[in-house]
Amino acid sequence: MIPMSLADVMSAVGAVCEPSCDAPLVKRVVTDSRQIQPGDLFVAIRGEHVDGHDFIPQAAAAGAVASLCNRTGVRVLNSSGPTCQMPCLVVEDTIQALGQLAAHYRRRVMRVATVVVAVTGTNGKTTTKSMIDHVLREFFPGKAAPKSFNNQIGVPLTLLSADAEDRYLIVEIGTNSPGEVAYLADIAAPNAGVITSIGEAHLQGLGGVAGVAAEKASLLKYVDPYGLAVVNVDRSEIRPHLSTATCARVLTFGATVDAQLSVAGATGDIHGISFELDGRFRVELPIPGLHHATNAAATFAISRWFGVAPEGIIERLRSYVPLDGRTRTLQSGGVTLVDDSYNANPASMAAAIDTLRRGVSGRRILVMGDMLELGPESAAYHERAVKHVMDAGIEVLIAVGAATSQAVRTLCAEQHGPHCVCAEEPEGASDKLMALIGRGDTVWIKGSRAMQLDRVVRRWQNESAAQAAVA
Repeated sequence: MIPMSLADVMSAVGAVCEPSCDAPLVKRVVTDSRQIQPGDLFVAIRGEHVDGHDFIPQAAAAGAVASLCNRTGVRVLNSSGPTCQMPCLVVEDTIQALGQLAAHYRRRVMRVATVVVAVTGTNGKTTTKSMIDHVLREFFPGKAAPKSFNNQIGVPLTLLSADAEDRYLIVEIGTNSPGEVAYLADIAAPNAGVITSIGEAHLQGLGGVAGVAAEKASLLKYVDPYGLAVVNVDRSEIRPHLSTATCARVLTFGATVDAQLSVAGATGDIHGISFELDGRFRVELPIPGLHHATNAAATFAISRWFGVAPEGIIERLRSYVPLDGRTRTLQSGGVTLVDDSYNANPASMAAAIDTLRRGVSGRRILVMGDMLELGPESAAYHERAVKHVMDAGIEVLIAVGAATSQAVRTLCAEQHGPHCVCAEEPEGASDKLMALIGRGDTVWIKGSRAMQLDRVVRRWQNESAAQAAVA
């Protein structure tokens, strides 16, 4: 972060300082009191289970220069005794104030030379964000949003992390209700925007794929007029929205024949994929899943816009390693496990099943968790996914959660279907997987984030490590 005076922070968010204070420099903005370092501004956020205002004294003790809080925060600070003196910047809503501060920082403090790229879409946001970062960091200083910092807290924190020397900053924008993309894009004011895909996700809040397309496409109205929008047009629902873009150039990509940046001839297996891009370049990725070809196409487009040569982009893509939970391949004890546990929707689940069915010599095991926020058609989507597993010839299906288990009970009674077992929680799924797994097996683990299937991955890793130590 480029340091800001406390007075500038107060002005940006319209805060009242209690007690009155000098104007020390704010060197970083933090929402987790456990991460506080001297010079930080602590933003106290009231969550569903934890209220950050309760940790203001700890933030003060760790060296925070001030806290951004509501009136409750002042009471907490005052009740903590005279040794815990720290100014509170009092606002009505700390999350809203965090957004205001980030918008001010983006427009008034961040260097003009720092190019902001905003990435949204149903699938592939985080992977595309990290893929772009992987390419660009070879050539320029910069950074990308950590983990999935893609909401009303994560996007502002990402913007506020930009340093003076950064040539790029990649922001990830998520949504589960109308208006969120527009709100966050307005704060980010991106120079370039990417829409990775359109599909069935968050239907409960967005009301259908047409609603998803409209929500994601709202990003196009906030891209810099002299900037670039890169849009996947494989789903027709996005096409009517292309004309709403206010930037100078819109570049379409995808597997459709009329995409300006075309993806064709994709082949692959559990170890990686290869495809032809723009009819000229052969691109290889060391990660499973043909759907990653379009993520790489978006990465190629943005990287070329930054001036990186095609050969340099392709070379960097060969060494890309996905983040935990996003088709990361792990191996131990003769077992191959694909950790795809971070999230799931019908399109990404279908991609996982299609990949698992290809190029695997041993037994194939799918640990499938519920896909959440699908609205009234949830049961139909889960039955469709289970039917896909059956048609793919996958030998073992471990269903986790009520919706997937019900689909299994409905469909898997067929004599020639996969071996199906059900579990309500990750712990039960772990028990069943560890009892079934054997050398030569390939396991794919996928479900919505709230299903916490990363616990299944960690259990397998821990037990594999223990067995290796004994051997």
